[in-house]
Amino acid sequence: MNTVTKIFVVLQLVLALTLSVLVIVFVNKQTNYRHMIVSTQRSAIAASAALAKEKLLNRNLSNELASAQESASSAQRHLNSRVVSLQGKLADAQTQIAELQAGNSAKSTNVTLLTNTVHSLNTQVSDQTGQLNKLRPQELMLINQNAQLSRRVTELTNERDVARKTIQVLQESVSKLNHHLSVAMASAKTPTSGSANSASVLQGVPTAASVNGSITKVAQYNGRTYVSCNLGSKDGVNQGTRLTIYSGHKYIADVLVQKSDSTRSVGVVTLKAPNAVVAKSDMVMSGPGM
Repeated sequence: MNTVTKIFVVLQLVLALTLSVLVIVFVNKQTNYRHMIVSTQRSAIAASAALAKEKLLNRNLSNELASAQESASSAQRHLNSRVVSLQGKLADAQTQIAELQAGNSAKSTNVTLLTNTVHSLNTQVSDQTGQLNKLRPQELMLINQNAQLSRRVTELTNERDVARKTIQVLQESVSKLNHHLSVAMASAKTPTSGSANSASVLQGVPTAASVNGSITKVAQYNGRTYVSCNLGSKDGVNQGTRLTIYSGHKYIADVLVQKSDSTRSVGVVTLKAPNAVVAKSDMVMSGPGM
C-alpha cells in the first residue's frame, strides 16, 4: 500500500470515527430534543388548558361585568331619579325653611313685644301687689266688719222669725176677737139703723187674708191722728179696711183706711190703747175677714 492509500484509509477511519461520534451525539441530542419537545408540548397543552380556563373565567367575568354594569346603570338611573326627587324635596324644604324663617322672624318680633308686655305687666303686678299689701289691713277690717254684719244678720233673721211667729199668734188672736165681737154683736139687742151704721164705720172691714206692714208716716190734723203705711190694694187694703197697730207685742191702736193705691194707704186712728203713742215704723197688720 502506498502512502496515499494509507493516508486515505486513515482519513476514512478518522471520518468514520468522527461520524460515529457525531451520530452518537445526534442520537443523544435527538432523544433529549424529543423529551424537550414532549415536555414543551405538555407545557403547551397545560398552558392551552389554563388559557381555555382563563378564557372561560374571563367570559364569566365579562358576563358578570355586563350584569354588574346593567345593575349599575339601573341603580344609576334609580339614583338619578332619587336625586331629582330629593332635589325637588330640597327645593320645597328650602322654600318651607324660608317661610319658617320669615315666620320665626315674625314670632321673634312678637316674642320681643310679648316680653316687653310681660315686663310691663310684671311692673304693674308689682305696683298692684304693693297696693294690695297696703289694702290688706283694710281688707281684714272689712272682713271683720262683714263677720260682725253676718252675725247681726243672723240675729235679725232669728228676730224676724220670732216676729213672724208672734204676728201669726197675734193674727190668730185678732181673728178670734173678731169672731167673739161678731157673736157679741149678733146676740146684742137690735140697735137703731143710725147707730148700727156708725158702729160699722168705726169698726171697719178686715182683709180677706193676713197681711202685715209698717207705719211710714204719722200726722196730727184737727185733733185726729192720721197714719200712712206700706200696704195697698195689691195687699187687699182698700177704703174702709180696718188695720191694727202694734209696737213689738203691744197693742197700740186701730186704723180705718180712708184712701189707698196699689202700694200704700192712709187711714185715721179710731181706737187707741191708754197712754199708747202711734210712731213711725210700728207694725201694721190685719187678720182674716169675718
